[in-house]
This record gives sequence, structure tokens and C-alpha cells, in this order.
Amino acid sequence: MKLELSPKDWLSWSDEAFNEWRREHDFPRIVNFLFETLPYFSIWLSEQTGLTRQDLVFHGPARFIRLYGEPMKFIEHDVSLRLDSHPPKPILRYCFEKKGKNQFRKKKVTRQVDFCSYIDWAYKNRNWVFYKNPSSIEDFVRCLTPSGRSCNTSTFINSDSSIQFNIPSFMPSVTIDEILSNTKQRSAPPSLKLLKLGGGGVTDVDGVVGEKNLEFTNIDNLTLINPIITSFQDISFSTLRNLKIHGQIHAAKLHQCSIEIDVSNGGILECDFEYCDSTISLNESKLFRSSIREKHLRLKLKGTEVSDCCFEYLDICGGSAAERRNFNQSAKMTYSHLGYPDLAGKHFYFEQKEKRKELWKTFSYIGTRDGIVRRLFSLFGFIWMTFQELYWGYGERPFNIILFSLFAVISFSLFGYFNQSSSTAMDLGDSLIFSFQAFTNITIKDVNQVFDVINLIGSIMSFFGVMSVGLLVASLSAKTKNYN
Repeated sequence: MKLELSPKDWLSWSDEAFNEWRREHDFPRIVNFLFETLPYFSIWLSEQTGLTRQDLVFHGPARFIRLYGEPMKFIEHDVSLRLDSHPPKPILRYCFEKKGKNQFRKKKVTRQVDFCSYIDWAYKNRNWVFYKNPSSIEDFVRCLTPSGRSCNTSTFINSDSSIQFNIPSFMPSVTIDEILSNTKQRSAPPSLKLLKLGGGGVTDVDGVVGEKNLEFTNIDNLTLINPIITSFQDISFSTLRNLKIHGQIHAAKLHQCSIEIDVSNGGILECDFEYCDSTISLNESKLFRSSIREKHLRLKLKGTEVSDCCFEYLDICGGSAAERRNFNQSAKMTYSHLGYPDLAGKHFYFEQKEKRKELWKTFSYIGTRDGIVRRLFSLFGFIWMTFQELYWGYGERPFNIILFSLFAVISFSLFGYFNQSSSTAMDLGDSLIFSFQAFTNITIKDVNQVFDVINLIGSIMSFFGVMSVGLLVASLSAKTKNYN
């Protein structure tokens, strides 16, 4: 069967006609692929009371298998209205919600199923589901982001996309005899070809995307001018490469998609990008109340307004300090170019924290090939950055300086109060005054100490007092600096 629909066709179909076509021709093969490929998939389904294989085919499997991190519930409810004495024909709507989330109560709930998604279930039971190597669950989840791409030309204008499980569990050693033989190679990793809905660089005007279920699809190489995109569109495990939209996208959620999208003369409003591999370009548009929670931040902005957005590093397996540092560095530079110093400073602080962690890893990692000199420099750098982080948060936490100053003054006054060699022993008032005067260099009362150690500590306190005032002023004025 040819897994392809012309954009001119599917964009003119009604939402129900398109979704019904997929239930008949596309979703069954995807569900079969998941049963054959994902470990213990049938056991997971059997443990979800009230959930059936037909539900996966009818609604599409993506929402039942994706990573949530918490239990979910599937609700079927009737939104029909009774206008006369005759019972109305049911109009069913479906929604997926977090199990503990308080939503407005549906009046006519016809069915509700509490379930744990396959990936959440596999994480919970990874010690026996992936008994050979529990950490391979992360490879499975990552591979659900489409990575396979093939085309007869170098332009990829008519490329096909697929999900490929290129992981060791599915790639046993292949002998030369198998390669030279004409028989089918059983050692090839499983691959799922995505339904092709784009291609050819087609341009469509006023196409109806609506509420069509676009999970597990290839929407590459397509230009949409003023498309009708219904809010709350949910797209998972799809490719949207070289997708150009002249208009707006509102309240869409994209999960584990491969994205290269260009939006012009419109905007991305209240959208969520989660675990995707995205490159987002906006020209004369608006990025508003959207969240990008990914491994990399690739934003290309021209004449674009950004407001009330959230940029957060998020990776399936936690990621590395270097990746988190690069993500926050990109967010810092983006906000700085846009003229948001507070937000730029926030990501600058996170960037420095990850840099400090990298220095500690360089020093402490046993398997490193770095020499002793480099490791010692890393240790000194880690200590210095730790002090900066605690003392003034790299210039982004001025309140830390005030807390440090209070801690230093109180600690020194208690030392003078309990030390029998101090002239202010057992005199709390004079101990506080001497400590305050030593830290601020402001004379309130003549309090003299004869113990040399206390005078030495007082001199050190004076040094930190002068430095604290200077750093406090610098920290408060840091929002004027260029974070780039």
C-alpha cells in the first residue's frame, strides 16, 4: 500500500473523514508495529483496565504510549443538548487529562479509563522489561523521535521519513554470508515508515488542518498559507521539516517531533514543544506564551516579539552538564538580543551552574585522561565558582550578599560574646556593635579589643565588608550589562 496522501486532498477533507481513513488504512499497521517491536507491549495493555486494542486504533496510539511522567485518564463524554422531549443523538468528544488534575466536571461522561502510558509503565518496570540492560529504555524512547530519512535526490524535497530502532538490542552481528546472500536479513532493525502528507514543495492556501490526527506522519516540504488550524492540536512522533506557515499556530502541543518550521506574518501562540528536535524560525511574527522544553534551543528570530515564554532544558535521560550549559547559553543570548536582561540573567546563572558542574566532573571522573595539572586547575575553578555562586550568584542573586553579610556579622559577634579573651565577652550589645563596625567601617561606639586574633578577624571582616558593598552595587546594576 502506498503510504502517501496528496496535500491537496487531505487538507480538503473533513476532520472525521481524514481520521476515519487513518483508522482503516494506517493506524492498524502502526499498532501492529508497536505490538511486534516494543517489549511486553501486550502485557502493558492487559494491565490497563478498560483499555483495548481498538482504542489504540480508533484514537491513534501516540497518546497512550508517550512519556507523561504521571498517571493519565481518558474521558469520553457527550456534548449533545436536549432541545425537545426526544432524546438527542449523542455527540461524543474525547480528552486526555492528568489523573490528579482538577478540570471542570463533564456533565455526561459516558466512559472514563485510568491508564499508565506504555513508556511510563516501561520506566516503572524497566528492571524486568529491559532485564538485560535497564538503561536501554532510554534508547527506545529516543528512537520514537523520527530519525530515518531517505530521498532519491540531494534536496530531500520528496523525502520519506521513518522511525528506526537503531539500538544494540535490535542490531545483532551480521555475517558476511548474510550480506552477500539474497535472503531477507533478519538482523535489520525494526523500522516504521510514516504516512507522507507533504513533499514536493507544495503550496496550499486556506487548507483545513482542523482537528485531524497528525501523529506518526511526515509533513515535510509543505507551505501552508493562512491554514485553518484548530486550537489544541496534538502532534506526536512526526516530522515537520521544511514546513512553512504564513499565519498562526495556536495552542498546539508537539511531542517528540523532528521540526524545521518557518512561520511568517503570524505567530506561535500558547504552544508547547516537548522532547522535540526543533529548529524554529519566525519572521515578522510573535512567539507568545509558548514553552520550548527540549535538548537544544534553536531559535531564528527576525522582527519577532517574544513574551511570556518558557525555555527549559529537557532530555529523556537527564542529559549532560555541557548540553544544559549550551541550552542556557542560547536562551541567555536570545533574551539579551531581545532586550530582556532579567530573563537573560536567569539563564546566565543556570549556565554558570552547569559550568561549575563540568569542572567538578573533570576533576573527579576517574576515567579521564586529563593530566594532574588540568585536574587541579579544574578543582580550583570549581571552588572559586562555588564561592561565587553562594556569595552573590554570579551577580544574579544580590540577596545572597545581604544574607552572607548578616551571617558574618552575627557569627563574629557570637565569637566575641563567648570568647573569654574578648573585651566584649558576655556583652551581647558591644559584641554586635564591634562586629558591625568591623564589617561596615562605620563607627558607632568606641569598642577596643586587645586580643590579636579578634583584631585580625576584624580586619578580614572589613575587607569582606568593602567587597560586599561593591559586589552588591555591581549585582544590582548587572541588568544593564551585555550578556552576549
